[in-house]
Amino acid sequence: MSQSTFKRKAHAAYFTRCMRALPSQAQEHDANRVTIAFFCLAGLELLGVLPQDGERDDWIEWLWSLQADSGGFSGSPSATAHLPSTYTALSALALLRAPLDKLNRAGLAAFLRACQAPDGSFAPTTEIEGEFQNDVRMSYCAAIARAVLRAPGRTSAGAGPGPSDSSGTATVAASVDEIPDVDVKAAIGFLDKCKTWEGGYSARPGLEAQGGTTYCATAALSLFGGLTVSDHAASIMDTTRWLTQRQIGGFQGRPGKLEDVCYSFWCGGALATLSLASLVNAPPNTSFLLDAQSPIGGFGKAPEDFPDPFHSYLALAALALTPARDELGLKELDPVWNLPPVARDWLLSGGNESA
Repeated sequence: MSQSTFKRKAHAAYFTRCMRALPSQAQEHDANRVTIAFFCLAGLELLGVLPQDGERDDWIEWLWSLQADSGGFSGSPSATAHLPSTYTALSALALLRAPLDKLNRAGLAAFLRACQAPDGSFAPTTEIEGEFQNDVRMSYCAAIARAVLRAPGRTSAGAGPGPSDSSGTATVAASVDEIPDVDVKAAIGFLDKCKTWEGGYSARPGLEAQGGTTYCATAALSLFGGLTVSDHAASIMDTTRWLTQRQIGGFQGRPGKLEDVCYSFWCGGALATLSLASLVNAPPNTSFLLDAQSPIGGFGKAPEDFPDPFHSYLALAALALTPARDELGLKELDPVWNLPPVARDWLLSGGNESA
């Protein structure tokens, strides 16, 4: 392992600072506020120091304020409903153990169906013409939201407000069967078409495979039920080979590129999704990640780089998938949901603590 000491307190302080204020350069990311909040909350959760009491309640209230009337969540008060923001908002609510009684399930289901194109792909929003932004990242976000809607642990009590009837009274979807589904077969078909000859997955059919898109595709296939090891042994072998070939010490995103801490999660998480995390050469990967720590807390994309919430969280998530997790004092992480199991189970129970 690296000689670098794990800077637990500095990382907790870094995420806390980012939740309260960001430098002026972050203004261009205003529409992604909820995603930045997710990275910070998820980082604090892995460290075991999530905000409590009044601050927690304030975050929950803010997250619910981003739920669009028509379903889904926006990234900031000035934005419209957006698939990645919906994924990160739901995940953030789970991290905070927020009751999900306010979730507009019928509206969210309609939003997901409206985002899906005939080829099975998903658009980030219903307000974009054309399919140039439809890619496997959106498929993953949609798969998470769909899994929340169709969780077997959800009851009618947690159904949340549905669309209004002719009298203007909000109706409630009483069961999973009453919530129309997306076209799962088409969604799986689109993801399958994104697999390249190398074994990785590209953002869209015909493009180059990358680590992040390979993670999104494998995790989405797992959530959609299109990734069965026994049925796809040869296909999984190709993907496994491509992923393991990305490791230098840490991981690169594609051939010929340098290491980046985010790919330690994207590639390591994809291998963990395939139940093959043991194929990661853990010592050099852990050393690379620890060497990318910033003195002020957080992680840069590589050693000596300035930290940001995105790389800082994904570095912790990658470390949570390594054998060093217990030694570092990090919580367990479900690689498919990119959440600790307790937060995943919160979503699957419908936000019901007793479920």
